[in-house]
Amino acid sequence: MEMNVRKGISQALQIAFQKMGPKNDAKRLASLPMPKMTEYNDIAYLDDTNPMHRLDVYVPEGTKANDHLPVIVDIHGGGWSYGDKELNKSYALHLAEKGFVVVNLSYRLCPDDYNEDQIRDCNAAFLWMKENLKKYPVDMKRIYVTGDSAGGQLAALMAAANVSDEICKAYEMPRADLSIKAVALTSPVCYIGVDNVLDFYTNALHPEDVETKDYAPYLNFDACLDVAKNYPPTILFTSLADVIANWQTVRATIDLEKRGIPCKLDFQINPMLQHVYAVLFPHNKPGQRAIGRTVSWFRKYAK
Repeated sequence: MEMNVRKGISQALQIAFQKMGPKNDAKRLASLPMPKMTEYNDIAYLDDTNPMHRLDVYVPEGTKANDHLPVIVDIHGGGWSYGDKELNKSYALHLAEKGFVVVNLSYRLCPDDYNEDQIRDCNAAFLWMKENLKKYPVDMKRIYVTGDSAGGQLAALMAAANVSDEICKAYEMPRADLSIKAVALTSPVCYIGVDNVLDFYTNALHPEDVETKDYAPYLNFDACLDVAKNYPPTILFTSLADVIANWQTVRATIDLEKRGIPCKLDFQINPMLQHVYAVLFPHNKPGQRAIGRTVSWFRKYAK
């Protein structure tokens, strides 16, 4: 009974977030600048009619057909229950402006679907990229992954699954084995195992029998790192006012450091910089600074 009550509360919170999100974001999204890029929009990465199984590819203008640009794959946040690739379009275009081809993807949302379904969606997008991205002017040997908040959890886990047969087996999905050179996580909420401090929100991300699932340990980032022996170098961003995720971001950094994985924590103390500030406002000075540091980190690990 207790589990049903907690799940009901979790579902209600997620549905409320779905309803509040568009109202809160409408003005912000309308005000964001959209750098001019060549856009290939609403490409199906799964052969179905689900609009959440779509991605965009952004290519810097002036890119030649025989160019080989590095690739950034971005996974949006939204509490696992809200939004799609349009949430991060301005951020993704600002990344592309730095000389990258950027893939911006959507995935199914909770509570109608589960976090495990979102992982499989992201993996399906990775598999699509393995087979189809070479049609674009890209260097398939230089791929990078970004994600923020809930998208940070998806990005962190996908970077691990990409190099771990154990994680892929647990989620019953094939391993994409992309050449992911580095990762950037913005306020990643990547510890969502059951019975944690966020449980009243995250409970409905999982089925009732989640603790019996083979993937259950990998809902926490440290367990992912234990089986992902070649996890990519990672830069992490948060801020003092990021009360949602600064503690999770710090914990993720510590877990990376413990395992000898190259990492860097960018922790800003400016009280005006709140949760996922660089993704929300990629055009302003703090956002551009974070994007610059992300790009520098990626270029450091280009080989």
